[in-house]
Amino acid sequence: MEIEESGGIILTENPAGGDYAKALVEAEKRGVGDVKISKFLPMVLLTVSTVFIPGFTVIAKEEAKRMEDKEIEGILIFGRRCFLQVLKEFRRLREEYIINRAILRICILAGQSGIGKSLAFSQIYMREAFIKGEKVAFYSVQEATIYLFRMEGGKYTCQQAKVRSSDFWESRAWKTFDDKSAHLIIDPAPTQGHKYFKVHLVEAFVVYLTSPNSEMCKFENEIRGVTWKRFFVPTFAIEESKVIAIELKENPSVFLERMKRTGGQLREFIREDKYELFKGYQDNAWAGIAAKEHIHFGDLKVSSRIFSVQPSTTDETLLYSEKYAIVPQSEWIKSKIFQLYAEKNLENFTGLDGEKWFFAKIYKGCKLPARRLPKKLADAEKKKENGDWKDKIHEFPAHSTLKTFSNGVKGQIDKCRAHIKKIAEDQKAELVVCPTNYPAIDGATNCRTLYQVTISSKKSVGKAYVDELISFGASEAEKARVFFLVPKKIVESFSISFAKDSKDDALKLAEFWVVGINLIEMIEDAQKKKSKITAS
Repeated sequence: MEIEESGGIILTENPAGGDYAKALVEAEKRGVGDVKISKFLPMVLLTVSTVFIPGFTVIAKEEAKRMEDKEIEGILIFGRRCFLQVLKEFRRLREEYIINRAILRICILAGQSGIGKSLAFSQIYMREAFIKGEKVAFYSVQEATIYLFRMEGGKYTCQQAKVRSSDFWESRAWKTFDDKSAHLIIDPAPTQGHKYFKVHLVEAFVVYLTSPNSEMCKFENEIRGVTWKRFFVPTFAIEESKVIAIELKENPSVFLERMKRTGGQLREFIREDKYELFKGYQDNAWAGIAAKEHIHFGDLKVSSRIFSVQPSTTDETLLYSEKYAIVPQSEWIKSKIFQLYAEKNLENFTGLDGEKWFFAKIYKGCKLPARRLPKKLADAEKKKENGDWKDKIHEFPAHSTLKTFSNGVKGQIDKCRAHIKKIAEDQKAELVVCPTNYPAIDGATNCRTLYQVTISSKKSVGKAYVDELISFGASEAEKARVFFLVPKKIVESFSISFAKDSKDDALKLAEFWVVGINLIEMIEDAQKKKSKITAS
């Protein structure tokens, strides 16, 4: 049945809406996940037997079909623990508004896109209102439609109307519905925001569901002069995604792998097609091309493919907050940032502070590809099938101790040289880091395994090398090995040359090798360990 008012407002009875309200109230409800595993658990899982959800009519049909294909009955609504906490707070604020203890009547739920604010939270919120027999209006800007739910004769009825101008809020259809006890949920649309909503024409308690973008800024401008609060909720935690994967009969490891790129944005990792689209958008955003979505606070505008907004909580029991922090969007973004940092700061990896990153890898023990030097000679010997000159995986054994020498102290160079000779005699698994200005080398495991650290793509071997090799007892019969430790990105192009009259003696006394160290990976690993200590 249709009821037409003056001004062209048409109210249409929607029987499916009443059935939906009944299905939501009667939905099977159970807890999933263990609080002992994570503070984000348990979640409340609702199984709703419906193919109609106001504001999400197309999505509801798609989800119903997808669940049917998986042999799952009904549509699954995941009531995240953070949503349940926010629901409790919103209802408390609404109660204060109704009984005139407070003038606050608008609440904003904000968070990264794709984390269930619109679909999941709205269902949790509406279900609670339906259970208590309260009036609920749902304004879908995307559908340009408002759905009005009332309890009549012990059951819910639903009417809907198109909202084509701000005149709707002055229509009889709205005025006969609107009062302090009513709920108005607004689900904005990209580029449209709250569209035709006018705050001064509404008395209901308003809940606005939004990402922190320009649409949120416009809404806050619309409600200036009115008392309101904004709460931020987090993206999905790993533990939440595992629970969801199991309930949806998906592989949790696939979700976790996708989360390395998407962070905790469920919409982007729950389906492969969405995930592939997201990767393309994120690649473009990182390259500074056609950023599709932005985080927008005042003058701050950054890509939501690169950064995410998270609540900044002071109470460990709460998963939402009025305060927020902007952080790197995912592990993949963190990796790109570390990579960029390392590449731009390679020239600063000098002295003992720079050497520590290279020696940290050698100290722990590792297997790394090694290439023989000088290149021209190595290439010629490889053609002769000389196995001694072929590239190989060299194993650096783990060291039990680390010995360093102070800079600027008299006699340290001689002490260091003597110590290297001594550990060779004692056969100790010790890594020695030489003091600054030590000739030719930067460190040693013993007299036969020597290291020089460099970030340059070229190095000259001269008389200082030959003298040092001789002092360590190197000979044609017992050659030393000199490893040039360089950043991985220059290992293929790295070369050595020989100073006048030094080549023959140097090659007689030592083998020269180059080994690449992945500094970016080491910085990432160090940062991850630091994050694990400081993360809540």
